[in-house]
Amino acid sequence: MIDAAAVIMRLREIDARSGGRREAWRPVWQAEREALNEWARVLAPQARIERDRFANTWYLLDGASEETVLVGSHSDCVPGGGWLDGILGLAAGLGVLGAVASQSRRRDQPAQRTLAVVDWADEEGTRFGRSLLGSGAAAGTLTRDEFDGLRTADGIPAREVAARYGFDAGGLGTRSPRLARVVAALELHIEQGPRLAAAKRSLAAVSGCLGVRRHRLSFVGTAGHAGATPMAGRRDPVRAAARFIDRTAQVAADANGLATVGSLEAEPGLPTAVAAACRLSLDLRHARLDVLEQLDAGALDQARRCANETGCELHTTDLHRQDPITFDPRLLTAVQRVGPGEPLVSGPLHDSAALAQAGVPTAMLFVPSTGGISHTRSEDTPERDLRAGIEALWTLASEWLRGAS
Repeated sequence: MIDAAAVIMRLREIDARSGGRREAWRPVWQAEREALNEWARVLAPQARIERDRFANTWYLLDGASEETVLVGSHSDCVPGGGWLDGILGLAAGLGVLGAVASQSRRRDQPAQRTLAVVDWADEEGTRFGRSLLGSGAAAGTLTRDEFDGLRTADGIPAREVAARYGFDAGGLGTRSPRLARVVAALELHIEQGPRLAAAKRSLAAVSGCLGVRRHRLSFVGTAGHAGATPMAGRRDPVRAAARFIDRTAQVAADANGLATVGSLEAEPGLPTAVAAACRLSLDLRHARLDVLEQLDAGALDQARRCANETGCELHTTDLHRQDPITFDPRLLTAVQRVGPGEPLVSGPLHDSAALAQAGVPTAMLFVPSTGGISHTRSEDTPERDLRAGIEALWTLASEWLRGAS
């Protein structure tokens, strides 16, 4: 049986040491990954720990067959993020690893199937703007051209930054051969929204994820003095951005979708100057692909209109595309046995979406987020619900490892 209390204690230790600072491709993230390796060696001395060419960490416990049950999530977090997003699923997966290793030692025989616990690199995408980077690379959906176009906010190529942490861009476009052996991929995650908490549910199966289109937009105008440049003659990129944000938000709301401008920066950013440029990110989400495509095309067209209305130029960069995902029906049925009730569709993206897109049988399990809050230091989940989620993950993983499903 899994020791859920030990998993929760480890999560609190990690947060006390590195909370909110585990942004991918940073030294703190790297140090915590090494600490996770040390924990795994204690839990399962017979397990193999491997770093693949895309900086994903694999914890492998061989079974009687090469058929593999994969349990995965991510150790990186957004800057200033909470103690559970992503790393809950990874720590719970390592708890599963320890429990299976202990059983195998007691019985002097391996599980029927191989267990792989995976720490996917850079799920959040905060440095380069592209979510699911490590899982997308392993799934073969992240291309070299796409990766070569990614930059940090200050213009450093993603290829250069990630290479320092073992990411080999030369392998992009090729799916990891390990994924061909996966018969079930499972991920435990906090909901990051208010539905479970409002319904007083401890667990829920997840049926899929919303589709995403993400861009970086730059409105470019002409700088001027705030006290000397006539309103009628201004080419004001901040005004163009403001019009665009308001109109796009309304269109998305009318379509029952989501539109988010999460970053907004004026240059030079002085209170006494008309800006020369205004850069922003745009994230669009919807459950239906046809509506998502309409929202995406409409938003870019709206951006062009706002630029023309204000005499500005527009430059756009595509950051991420993810079609709506439906998880494996057979696995969904199995997850509903431990998390009964209506399944939820996830608004946030998860590494499971990259696996499902590549045809890997995938399922997710949610536990509630207190107040629906995530991506902040105040993120939390009641401990009883954490225990329920960790134990439910163990039930599912052990069932599949026995070959019962």
